[in-house]
Amino acid sequence: MPRFLASGGEMGVRVGVHDWAATPLGPLSTWPASLRIAVAMVLSSRFPSCLVWGPELISLYNDAFVPILGAKPDALGRPFNEVWQEAWPLIGPIAERAFAGEPTFIEDYALEIQRYGRAEMASFTFCYSPVRDEDGKVVGMIDTVIETTARIGAEKAQADALRLTEEALRQSQKMEAVGQLAGGVAHDFNNLLTGISGSLELLSQRVAQGRLNELERHIAVAKSSATKAGVLTRRLLTFSRHHPLERRAVDINQVIGDMEDLIRRSAGAAVTLELVCDRGLWPVWIDSHQLENALLNLCLNARDAMSSSGALCIETRNVALPADAARAVGMEAGDYVLLRVSDAGCGMTPEIVQRMFEPFYTTKPAERGTGLGLSLVHDFVRQSGGHVHVRSQPGQGTDIDLYFPRHGGAAMEPPAALPAATAEPPRVSQGETVLLAEDDAAVREVTAEVLKEMGYTVLEVTDGASALKHLNANARIDLLVCDLALPGGMNGRRVAEMGQALRPGMKVLFITGYGASAEGANAPASGAPLLLKPYTLDDLMREVHALMR
Repeated sequence: MPRFLASGGEMGVRVGVHDWAATPLGPLSTWPASLRIAVAMVLSSRFPSCLVWGPELISLYNDAFVPILGAKPDALGRPFNEVWQEAWPLIGPIAERAFAGEPTFIEDYALEIQRYGRAEMASFTFCYSPVRDEDGKVVGMIDTVIETTARIGAEKAQADALRLTEEALRQSQKMEAVGQLAGGVAHDFNNLLTGISGSLELLSQRVAQGRLNELERHIAVAKSSATKAGVLTRRLLTFSRHHPLERRAVDINQVIGDMEDLIRRSAGAAVTLELVCDRGLWPVWIDSHQLENALLNLCLNARDAMSSSGALCIETRNVALPADAARAVGMEAGDYVLLRVSDAGCGMTPEIVQRMFEPFYTTKPAERGTGLGLSLVHDFVRQSGGHVHVRSQPGQGTDIDLYFPRHGGAAMEPPAALPAATAEPPRVSQGETVLLAEDDAAVREVTAEVLKEMGYTVLEVTDGASALKHLNANARIDLLVCDLALPGGMNGRRVAEMGQALRPGMKVLFITGYGASAEGANAPASGAPLLLKPYTLDDLMREVHALMR
C-alpha cells in the first residue's frame, strides 16, 4: 500500500488494488507527484469529494462521496462525464470552466439524475476547483459536494404547509366577517321579500278588481326587489368563497364600488358611510379578493369602535411620496395609491396601536372576534409590497392608511358590456326539444314556460337519474338545460358529460345559484355556458338563442 493512500479508508484500499494500468493514468508507481498529492487530499477528507483527472476525466473519490453515487455502477477509474452522463449537459460546462482555471461554487443546484434505475430530481451544493501541477498547468479538478435534496424537500413541505395554513386563516377570517354580515343581510332580504310578495298580492287584487292600468307599477317594484336580491346573493357568494391568490392590475375604486352595498349593510343604519374616492386612480398589482376581505374587515372594526353609530369614511387618492416623507412612515420614495378607512370611534392608546397587528390580539370579547383580522390585513398589504400606517388617539377616532405601490404594467381589464335585451322571443325550428333538469319547482315552471314560448318542446325532470333516462331513450333532444346542483347523487356536470357522450351534437346550458366561481361538484366544465340565478327571462332567451342559432 503506497504511503499516500494510508489514510484513505475503504476507498484508499480500493485505489491501491485497482488496475490502473488499464486506464489512461497508468500504474500507481508512475503517477506524478501532483496526482499523488491530490489523491491523498481527497481520500483523507471527510467531506464528499471526487478528483477528476486529465483530459479523460478519470474519477477518484473518497468514502464520503460513495452515497452520492447511490446504486450507480462502480465509478472508480471511469470518466466523470460517463458516470454522470444524464446530467452532463448541465454540469459539463461547469467542469470545462474548472479545467480552464475558473472555480465555480453553486448552491442547491437541481439536477435530474439516475442512481437507482430511474430518473429522479436531486439538489446539490458543490464546488468545482481546478488542480494544477508543479508548473501551474491545470491537470484536473476536485468536486466537493453535499446533497441537499432532503433539506430542499423539507423546506418546500414546510413552505407548502405554511401557505395552506395562511389560506385557511384567511378563509376563517373571511367567514367570520360573513357571520357578522348575516344579521344585516337577513334584514335586507326580509325587506326585499316583502317588496316582492306585497307587489304580487297587489297584482292579484288589482286583476280581481279590473284595475289593469296599475299593474306595471307593482310589477316594476317586484322586479326591482328581485334584482337587488340577486346582486346581494352573488356578492356574498363571491366574497365568502375560497379563492386562490391571483395578483392582477386592480382599480381600488372599482372594488370599493362593488363592495359598497355590503359595507353599508354591515355597518348598520346608524353609521353614515362617506366615500371620498379620487378619479383617475392609478392601478395597483394586488389580489382583489384579499383587498375585499381587508376592506370589509377594517369597516367592521370601525363600526365596532363607534358602538354602531357615527361616521365611517373610505378615501382613496394617488400619492407621490418624496424621500423625506417616505422615511417618516418607514417607506421607500415613489408613487402609491392610498386607501384610508377612518372612523369617529373610541380611538386607541399607543400601546394598543403597537400590538393591533399581532395574530390573535384583540380588545373585543371572545364572542366578537378571533384577533386574526387585522393581522391578515397587515400581511396582505406587506405581501403586496405596500405599507400600513395607523393614526389614533383615545376619544378621537382612528385613521388606517393602506399604501399600495403604483403598478405601471398591464392595463386593467374593462368590465364586460352586457348584451342588449331581446324584445321578442326568437322562434325555433319545428320539433326542437329541450330537456330541462331543475329540482326547484318554481324555477322549473318559469323556465319551461319561457322555453315553450320560444317554440321548444320541453321535457321536465327533477334529478340527474331521471335526466339520464331521457338521454338514454330514442327521443330527440337538442338542448340540455341543467342545474349544476341536482339531487340524487348525480350532479349536473356529470349528467351533461354522460349526455354528450351519448349525444355528441347536443348543446348544454348550465344554470346555478352558486355563482360563476363555484367549486367542486358545483363547478361547471371549463368554458361551458353558464346562467346565474336569479336570471331574467331575457337572459334565458338570449343564452338559449346564442346556443341554438
